[in-house]
Amino acid sequence: MTARKVGEHVEIPQDEARAGETGHHVRYILAAGIVLVVLGFGAMAMGWFG
Repeated sequence: MTARKVGEHVEIPQDEARAGETGHHVRYILAAGIVLVVLGFGAMAMGWFG
């Protein structure tokens, strides 16, 4: 960690201050999951209503 004290506060680089982790194609996995749920509900509706 490369924190440094500046006056009354401590500054750290932006990448170290982030709470989450980027990458790992999370947005694509989320989008695929939503599409699959919508398709599943559509299939159930087609089976229910004929």
